[in-house]
Formats: sequence, C-alpha cells, structure tokens
Amino acid sequence: MAGYSPLKITGNETGLVKNREEFLLPNDAYPTLQNAYVWRERILRKRAYVLLGRLQRSVTRTSTYTVASFNLYTFLSITEATRTIVPGSIVITLGAETYVDNGNGTLTGTPSGSATINYISGVITFTTAQAFGSALTITLYYYPGLPVMGIRTQELQNSAIDQTIFFDQVYAYIFDSTLNHFVEFIPGTTWNASGEAVSGTSFFWSTNYWVSSNPPFTTTNQKLFWVTNNTGAKGATSDPIRITDGITWLDFVPPTYGQIDAAPNYFVNCLSFLPFRGRLVAFNTWEGTDAAQAVNYSNRIRWSTIGNPFIPFTAPSPGVPAKGSWRDDIRGQGGFLDIPTSEDIVSVGFVRDNLVIYCERSTWQLRYTGRSIAPFQIERVNSELGGEGPFSAVQFDTSLVGIGDKGIVECDSYQSQRIDIKIPDIVFGFQIKNNGPYRVHGIRDFIRRLAYWTIPVLSQYEAFPGADGTTWIFPNQRLVYNYENDSWALFNDSLTTLGNFQPVNSRTWLSTPIPWIECNFSWKDSEPAGIPSIVAGNQQGFIEYIDVDGITTNDVSLYISAILGHATSGPPITGTPTVITSPNHNMNTGFVIEITSIPASTPYANLNGGIFYIEVIDQNTFTLWVYDPITLEFSTPQLDVPAGTYIGGGLIQIRENFSIISKKFNFLDEGQNIQLGYIDILMQSTSEDSPGAISLNVYLDYDDDEPSNTLPRNKINSYASTAPDTFFNSTIPTSQSTLNNVGGSKFWQRVYCPTRANFITLEYTLSNAQMAGTEQTQDVQIDAQVLYIRKAGRMTQG
Repeated sequence: MAGYSPLKITGNETGLVKNREEFLLPNDAYPTLQNAYVWRERILRKRAYVLLGRLQRSVTRTSTYTVASFNLYTFLSITEATRTIVPGSIVITLGAETYVDNGNGTLTGTPSGSATINYISGVITFTTAQAFGSALTITLYYYPGLPVMGIRTQELQNSAIDQTIFFDQVYAYIFDSTLNHFVEFIPGTTWNASGEAVSGTSFFWSTNYWVSSNPPFTTTNQKLFWVTNNTGAKGATSDPIRITDGITWLDFVPPTYGQIDAAPNYFVNCLSFLPFRGRLVAFNTWEGTDAAQAVNYSNRIRWSTIGNPFIPFTAPSPGVPAKGSWRDDIRGQGGFLDIPTSEDIVSVGFVRDNLVIYCERSTWQLRYTGRSIAPFQIERVNSELGGEGPFSAVQFDTSLVGIGDKGIVECDSYQSQRIDIKIPDIVFGFQIKNNGPYRVHGIRDFIRRLAYWTIPVLSQYEAFPGADGTTWIFPNQRLVYNYENDSWALFNDSLTTLGNFQPVNSRTWLSTPIPWIECNFSWKDSEPAGIPSIVAGNQQGFIEYIDVDGITTNDVSLYISAILGHATSGPPITGTPTVITSPNHNMNTGFVIEITSIPASTPYANLNGGIFYIEVIDQNTFTLWVYDPITLEFSTPQLDVPAGTYIGGGLIQIRENFSIISKKFNFLDEGQNIQLGYIDILMQSTSEDSPGAISLNVYLDYDDDEPSNTLPRNKINSYASTAPDTFFNSTIPTSQSTLNNVGGSKFWQRVYCPTRANFITLEYTLSNAQMAGTEQTQDVQIDAQVLYIRKAGRMTQG
C-alpha cells in the first residue's frame, strides 16, 4: 500500500491515562486498560486466579433419633444465613447403621438404609425405616459463606514458613496442607463482627509482638500474634483485642490487662497497632472503665512499656518502683499522645525508622526521641493530603503509599505528595456510603513489582437497585500500579481483602485446574513451596491465588444458592430465562460465566459446562443468556423447565474479557485527516493444539460505539442484505502467522482495515463468539504495534 508510513509503538510504559483529551495522549497511552496492564514494556492480559479453598468448618453432634426428616442446620446449631453443606462431607451413625454422603444428594447406609439431603436447605430425610430412640451422631463440613475480613500473617517459632490466618466475620481459619482444605483455627473462639457487614468496620488488623510466658499462657517463649477488628463502637458486645501463641486465644480485657491510670481506666480496643522501638503502639483507641463504657479517642496514640505488655499494676515497694505495662501515670511505663487535630487516625506504616500516620485529611510522622519519659514526638508532614482506608497503605522501600480523599498519596516521612497524575480523578469515583473507602485494601507484589488495591467504583453500581450503597457494598475493581514504570490499570475483581500465603507444598497436577495440554508455562517455573503468594478473599468466603502465571482461566469464585427455571404457564412469565441466586455476587450485566459442579443427575445439572451471559436483577440474582451464532450476540434465553428442587453444589467461574483502547490517532499538527491502511501486531503465540484469537475494533472520530470494521458498518453498500466487505478483518489469531513460515514463540499478525477519519481509535478485546469459545482461555501478550498511516486530506468539508 504505497504512501503509508509506519508508526511504531514499542517500549510501552505510559499505561492507563484517564480524564485527559484522548487525541493529545502519547502513543503508548490507553484511556481504557481493563483486565490488561503494562509490564516490562509489553501489554499483558490479566492472569487468572486459582482457588486455594473455601473457608469451612467441621461440626459434630450426638443426640437421639426421633423423626425421619429434620434440618441439619437446626440440629447442629448452624445459624449463618449463607451456610451451605459441603457435598460429600456428611457422615452419620444411627444405631448400627453408618450413612456416608455420596456428594449427589444421597447417603448410603451400611449395612443397609439410605437417605437424601438438600445441601442448601439442610433437610435430610431417611428413606428407610429406622428405630426411633436410636443414638444419632452427625459430622459434616459446611461453608459459612461469610465475607473474608482478614488475611494476616503469624510468625512461627524457628520456621522460615509463616502461618496465614484467615478471618471471616465470626471465625478464624488456617489452611491444612494435609487435608488440602481450610480448618477452623482454635475452635471455640468466635468474633461478633457479623453485624458490621454493612458499615464495614470489622476488618482484622494484626501484628507480631513479644513472646509468651507462663502465665498468662501455658507456653513460654513462643511468638505472640495480636489481633483487633475495631468493633469498639459495639460497646459491651464488641470483640476484645486477642492474642495467641498458636494454641489458645487470650482476651486482652479489663480488669486483667490494659490499666492506664489509677481511676482505674483501661485501654480496651483500637483501630491498629504496631511494635515500635520495643513498645507496642496502638492508634485510634477506645478507653474507659470497661468495654461497655469505653470512649473513642480517634486521634490518640498510646504505647506500652518496653517489653512485656502484660505487666499488671504493682504498687511500689522499698527499692522497687511501681509498674504497669500501660500506666501513663507511672514514670517510664506506658504513655500517650494526642495528635493536634480533630481528624481520625486512619492508617499507619513504617518508613525507615519513623512511623507515618495518615489521618483523614493530613499526614503525620511519629519520631522516636530516646527519652524514657516522652519516647515519641509527633510532627505534621502535610496538612492537605491524608488517607481514608486503614488497609489502603502499602509499604514500599522508602515510602508509604495510601489512598485518601484527594488522591493516591506517597509519603517518605518528610513530604507527602500525590502520585496519581495519570488517573487524577479516580478516587472521586469511589462509593462513599457505608464506608466505601474503608473497604480499600492494598498489597505489594514483590515478584512482579506491582501494587494492588481493591476499590468500590460507584459507576459500576449505578444501574442496579440498591446502588445507594445499602446493598451493593463490596469492592468491584482492583487498581493496579506498576511502580517500576509508574503505570496504572484496572481489573474486574470483587475482593474484600488481600494477604500473603506461603504454601507448604508445591503445585501439583491435582491442584492445577486446567489440563496439562493447556498449560502454556514451563512446569519448572511453577511456584515452589515456601514462596509467598498473594491470595485474596471475597464476599462469599472463597480464597484465591491471584494473577497466577500461565493460567488465564479463572477458577470458581462464587456459589449458587438457588435456581429458578422458567415457567410454561403462569408466573414467572413464560419464556423468562433461568434465574440464578448467588448472594452478593457483585457482578455486572454483561459478565460471562460458566457453571460447574451441580451434582450429576440432579435438577439443573444440565447447566454444568454451560457458558452464559448474565443480566443482573439485583445484588443476589441474575438471568442466563446463551450465545447465538446467527445474531453474534448472547441473545437466546436459557430456558429450564422446573424439574425438581435444586440441591446445591453449583459453582460459578467468571470468564473475563479485556479491553485495551488506544488514544485517538490523528494528523492534527498538519490539519489533515488520517487514513489507516493496516496494522502489524507482534504477539506471543499460543500452541497449535489450543489456537487462540482476539478482536481488533477500529472506531472513527468520536463514534465509540460502532466499529468501522465489523457489521453493520463494514458492508459493501448500505443495503441490509449486503454481505460484509471481506477485505476488512477484525480477528487477530494468536497462533503461527501466515506471514511467516518460520516457527517460533512470537509472530507478526496483520489486520487490514483501510479507513479514513479525523481520528482513529483502536480497541483490542474479545468478541462475543470468542468469549463463548476456547479463545477466551488463551493468553494474550502484545509486544509491539506498527500502524501504517498517511495524511488523507483536509479535516472539514467545504
């Protein structure tokens, strides 16, 4: 194509740029970078997540058999509204019979007998006669289904592998590598945080400080793990600060611990704490005569004496001064500082040997003075920039990065400044109601040199009922920061909290959710045991490894609690698509999902393996639609005539699309239109056994809705029956290129799209057909682009 000049786009660094005129952007800037990101000068599709497990508990009860049908939840005193029994986990001893759950809603008795179970409702029915009055013992696992509220690291004694403790609103868990599932951590201790689901104030903060002694523990010299979930506002029903040596939980409560003066008043709770210069320092405290009378000192910093934080008050004696770990009225023991501001302390973290403190609209630092009477002093760093989420602060080598009400802020303890110049307005789009900013959680990925934050983006909720924040409350995006080249991206993720997990065992084929033939990574590069991985929890108690190398197909992350088939007559309206209930699914209309794990030969098992487009009804329910190759849309309703009661077990995999939208290319400097002839794209190749493809949409001027190179815009003429112009192509294969007969791992792919306009915009994405096909499961990497363009006459007519 004579006359075209190449425009090379390589060495990608700029990444996502929002809220700027798109025709003024650098060539490697992207106004939309969704589920894709810039990494080491290339554009990568977001990696998938792999299920570590679902938070689950084991319960057992022995009683007397009195009725042939009863509810297991009632029998076992399981009260969570989102509970579901783990299929295949029920074992029942009834007299001389032993019943074992087959995982499909039936139990087989030995030597005889049978029963049926609905894993959702919990109703079990024995279908053979049993002797009433027989001894009955039931053991099962169940998923509480509560939001994950903390993933915290406990340092273990003499071990290079730390233990990760997972919290939901009521229980604590650890992952048992032998059983390959979660088990409750120190059963018998619960948290009263379930009432905080809407306000969002019950996330767990932890720190590792000091070692155990006997008393108050039964062990000695074991590292201690401190936990608080800041429920002080609940008064007498608030959860206390708790400490564990790994064997028992110790409640840090008055009058045994925390006395701060002679009144006596006590330090009873706080937002957060950290060890600093040998002392435990607490921030944003609750203090009073007991938990019920405690008052919040939201700008207070309180510290213990150096060393043992459990020393009770002891009166002075000859030659022995008075002591008390937290007493601020005894010289050299505990103490406190109130920051001279009415703002709340929000988040804290270390920078070098100083503590940076983010208040709501200001930044401060806590310095060590070396004096026993006043060991710390507070200094203002910035009077305008602060933080809004206790868990949004991410520790870097020489700074602390947090998200505040005015932007994303970096503080090196001397100055605090915004680092979000490329996305300056993103924080103003957060859902504010019900502590939306409080739900922001951040973490640093050391291996990839990225940082992540879970964020609640209001625009994603606005089309749905309850968008005022009363029902749609969980984060729905993940903000990605590449601090190596200062670039940003956004991922579609619904995650409540982030943390680190060190697997005891290396990855195996059994634990890998995709067939070996589809693994486009070297097995020797898979994550070995002991290497910390980033894991995330969601609103239904699923724990996932995120961004797993070599895997592009998401594992299951949601469960199905009910299915309603369409009716042939009467309500619901005939032809209504199948309705799925998944509590707080947090998905948007337009998501594509796959349904799995409904037990075979049970109602709605036909949905297994199906790929569906969803239309959201509310925060709990949505309808299913199937891809129609004639309309090229997900326009066919999934119709299931009710044929019995759904018994549970169904799971949902989210099949993610991506969108990479370029700047608006132009020849404004010359005052001319731009004509695009074709594009060459250097891409990573997929295997011949699993060929993939993506789509390229070309938009003209400011029409960002209808691509010029796909139907209906690419017809040869305007007649409705005219076929599309086959010279235009929008599909980019990711297998070996026809332009190159030499093998290799990367190929140039060519897309012809001759078109002329004032501005030309490119979008890389997956079409509906590709979302419904195997193409969605393939990796995508764009290393370079060459646009063949030329000037095309004046920009206006006349």
